[in-house]
Amino acid sequence: MKSRYQEHPIQGRLAPFVECFWSIEPGSPLPEYPVLPDGCVDILFSPSSAAGLQIVGTMTQARRFSISGKHREFGIRFRPGMAYPVLRLSGIETTDQSIPLSDICGSAGDRLSAQMQEAESPEECVGLLEAHLGDPDQPGVVQRICAAIVERRGQSRVDELAFDAAMSARQLRRLFLEQLGLSPKHFCRVIRFRDSVSRIAACGKGGDWAQVALDCGYYDQAHFINEFRELSGATPAQFASRER
Repeated sequence: MKSRYQEHPIQGRLAPFVECFWSIEPGSPLPEYPVLPDGCVDILFSPSSAAGLQIVGTMTQARRFSISGKHREFGIRFRPGMAYPVLRLSGIETTDQSIPLSDICGSAGDRLSAQMQEAESPEECVGLLEAHLGDPDQPGVVQRICAAIVERRGQSRVDELAFDAAMSARQLRRLFLEQLGLSPKHFCRVIRFRDSVSRIAACGKGGDWAQVALDCGYYDQAHFINEFRELSGATPAQFASRER
């Protein structure tokens, strides 16, 4: 039995901040399930894990997670750069980290984990998480700039972003590090990489890597391959040949 991954759209007050609710139902244990950097923060619920609910911070390189074959894994994925107004957590403290929700919310996190254990459907899990997250703050300058970077698929210059925000590049870097844990330049790299991943998935094993490099704004094919390998641990060709 193959693993089944599904995404569930979000509506209402969280829609500007949350990309989707997702679930994966593995057909067998997945000891090294790969997850690539995408500029997002996730809240992950794993029934088989002692930690229960965890916040998985923005990643700077590919990570592998162990997924039990017995239970459905469930999560909420925030849009790139959009978790801060909802979670109000420092990006510096969460980048490349998996933190039990109970370490942040105390007994409220434990209660939510217990309720998630008893939930009978992804829709019920969605409702529980939505109720727990409450009302987000208004998007700030960092979120507006992140949205612009995503719209431009990572092809942005930091000095132009700072100019548009009426602040210095140094000020912008400080705010990004505080809220995302990444500098604006690093965030642009991740979003450009994310765009390249979607293009590789679309063109498959026979992809024209020189054209992908050009479309994604890399200097040349060699730059693209090196950058892709650094963030994913594989070359574009190796990644395209892997089973999804």
